[in-house]
Parts: sequence; structure tokens; C-alpha cells
Amino acid sequence: MKAIPKGLEIMYLRFGNILTNLTIALSISVGAAQNLVHNGGFEDFVECPVSMSNLNGDTEYWSAPTLGTTDYFNECSRTKLGIPMNFKGKQEAYEGTAYAGLYLFAPKDYREYIQVELTETLKKGHRYRLSLALSLSEKSDGAVMDFGAVFAQKPLSIHTKRQLSNAVLASSQTRTSHAKQFSATGFYDDRKEWMQVSLDIVARGFESHLVLGNFKSNGGTHYLDFGKKTTSGEGYSYYYIDDVSLIYLGPDYQPNQSYVLNHVNFDFDRFELEPKARQSLKDVFEYLESNPNLKVSISGHTDDQGSDEYNDVLSKQRARTVARYLMKLGLDPQRITSEGYGNKLPLDSALTDKARRKNRRVEFVMTEFVDDE
Repeated sequence: MKAIPKGLEIMYLRFGNILTNLTIALSISVGAAQNLVHNGGFEDFVECPVSMSNLNGDTEYWSAPTLGTTDYFNECSRTKLGIPMNFKGKQEAYEGTAYAGLYLFAPKDYREYIQVELTETLKKGHRYRLSLALSLSEKSDGAVMDFGAVFAQKPLSIHTKRQLSNAVLASSQTRTSHAKQFSATGFYDDRKEWMQVSLDIVARGFESHLVLGNFKSNGGTHYLDFGKKTTSGEGYSYYYIDDVSLIYLGPDYQPNQSYVLNHVNFDFDRFELEPKARQSLKDVFEYLESNPNLKVSISGHTDDQGSDEYNDVLSKQRARTVARYLMKLGLDPQRITSEGYGNKLPLDSALTDKARRKNRRVEFVMTEFVDDE
């Protein structure tokens, strides 16, 4: 049998150790994703609420972007703004001891909104998931299924009590997104239990504030009348809101485009994953999980040091390390291919340490996946 060169023998032994270490790393629990919404549970407050229309003065970070008078409820209140009993009915907090309340439907297109500054400006081309809990108040005349979010570059201050339509938002001096609706399979009509809703966005890179509410007019709103009004005319839909969160999901990868994996730059003569690489690979895995029509091709690369034969083997091991990690996360092996290209495709041809480190990398391309079975 032909002897294995000493350098390659050491590399193969090292590779076996790396797989063991990766398995151990996968068993370590990753902390909960960071919520980018300040005071998402409305727990932090300046004053215990004693009067209605009090959100602006009583809560930390939250405010009303229009003349609509949004309310704040807290367990500490001994008035009609308490929890669970308040002027709109009875409801325990979804979590903690506080929540907000606002009209999503009212006569003459009256609307209430809440806005909050995010902990950081969103990254262009990256995906985020917005979620919250809402409950219809017991004293509402009806329910809606139109509830949405707008993202803004600066806090809004619009002199109106009516709906913030896309036309109104476009006329403001602050850059905003179009209103995006939470996905709904029916009316938000539960007056006992909290309903959880969410929506995903791809950021454009300016979003630093979040606005929540119904951005449609009464005529454009899907409204379910309970038939309980004591007077004629349009009714009211009042909702409690709690546990607002915005979670980073990862980059929005486009098919047939090559991407360099973040933090997957290798030390010289090594093919171990650095600690930050795991999160980058988790982003790729989660994107592929949410897009089952895609497969991924992994390519490994080296710098210009070492022989061509050695670099070819090393680059393949780097690609296989990444591929195996994705499979350990749960990706179907049929959706992954890997290849090594040695130092044939450098990103930077300069003969510097910085350029060489940039070239010790792994890239990937996502393409359409067709299951042959």
C-alpha cells in the first residue's frame, strides 16, 4: 500500500478530531435571539397609569405617532387602567404585568398607533421576524383581520386622528416602508385568549423605528360586526397588545449568486471552524430550511502557500467541514455538494498576510433543487 505523506496524515487525524468537536458544539444550547424592540413587553414605565390616553407619558421608549390616544395598562394601577380588570374588559397580561391598548377600527376612520425605536438600525438585505400577541377587548363591537407594521427611519409625528395610509406616509418627511400586514387566517376575534401573529421582512437598511396599527380605512378593512351595538353606525374594535419582538433571521440569499461565508476564514494550514462561523452557518441552514426548493454548493479555497496538491486537499477538507456541519444541523445530504479549488480562485492576489487570510475561505451558491425520487 502506498504510504500517505506525513503532512496529509497529520491533516486526516486533525480532521477526525474536528468532527468530534463539531458534534460536541452542536449539543451546546444557543441563547435566545436578541429582541431588537425596546421594552417589548411594556414592563418599563415612568409612571403607574392613572388616566386614559397615557402611553406617551407613562411608558419607556413607546409613543403615539399621531393624534390618536393610545392607552397603557399595568397591574400597578388602581384605576380603570389596571390588569386584569380595566375599562375595556378583563384580560391578564400575556407576559409580565403590563400591555398597551388601541383602536384598530372606529367610526370616521379614527385610528390609534404605537411606535418604538429599535435597538439598532436594520441591515440592508437581511431578514427579520416581527411577532406579538394581541387580544380583542370584551367590550368591542366587532373584530378585524387587518393589522400591520410600518418601519421608519425616524420617529413619526403626523397631525391626524385617521388612518396612516401609504399615501399619508409617503407625504411625510420621514422615510418609511409600505405597511405590511400580519398573516391572518381569519378575524382576530378571541376575547379570552391571546392570539400570536408574525410577519417576515427583508430590510432596506434605513429602518430604525417600528409603528404598529391598522393602516387601512374602514372601507378597506375586513370587519366582523358582532351585532351588539346599541346605536346605529360603525362600531369599535379595541385590542390589547403585548410581547412585541423583532428577531434577526439572517441574510436574504439570492439563487445563483456566490457568497463568502461570514467568519469562515481559516487559520493558516487549518480547516477548523472558528466560533463565529457557527452562527453564519446556522443562518444558511435556516434559510435553506425555509426554502426547501433550494440546494447549496460549497467551495473551499486556500492561500498561495504550499504545493498545489496539498492546497487542493486542504480546500476540499474546508468545504467538507462546512458541509458536514450543515448536515449535523439537519440539512438533507442530497441538498449539499462540496468541492475544493486550492488557490486557483483568489479573492485578493496581493502577497500579504491580509490577502492570504481573505483567500482562506469558503463560498457557497444556492440553486433550484429537484428531488429525483
